[in-house]
Amino acid sequence: MPKFKTVRFGELEYNLEDIVILPDGLVGMPHLRNWLIMDMGDDNAMKWLQSLDRGDFGFPVTHPNFFLEDYGFELKADSRSRIGNTSKENLAVMIITTVHAGGDKVTGNMLAPLVIDAGTRRGLQLTLEGDFSLRQEINYFKFGLAVNGVEVENGANPDFASSTSVGRAEEGLPGRAGAEKAACEPASV
Repeated sequence: MPKFKTVRFGELEYNLEDIVILPDGLVGMPHLRNWLIMDMGDDNAMKWLQSLDRGDFGFPVTHPNFFLEDYGFELKADSRSRIGNTSKENLAVMIITTVHAGGDKVTGNMLAPLVIDAGTRRGLQLTLEGDFSLRQEINYFKFGLAVNGVEVENGANPDFASSTSVGRAEEGLPGRAGAEKAACEPASV
């Protein structure tokens, strides 16, 4: 089992099939292509996206419905093709999330969501046009319910398995194997 040293979580063990590949990297960081999606504890509705290309780089991600109930966009055919997507049901959408100093404010970048195919484990970061916000504040009530294990009416829940207008990842999204139990471990896809 490969190991990887991170600044935040120390040394992690993971399975090769847990790696999520973003062939184009992230906006402004095209060289960061290999990632693990980690659980941040049983009671946290967020995941941690950890770069395997840079041990000091990662960030929280969560479901778009914690920010906007009617969040949706069209995933163009060329984007679906780049990640090997043949079924809308295999798609999962994650929002890069910022927990601001002191933890009193949580925002998400709704203009640049991550879309990952749970079957191919390939994804991309989109840059959307429209009235979406770079710093959309989270719905603290919905997020709080999810942290306490309550599924919210529109389907937002901690395992990312709920519907979005782009699709639904049948097994959730995040890793399959268990990493060394540290503060985080690969989540199940």
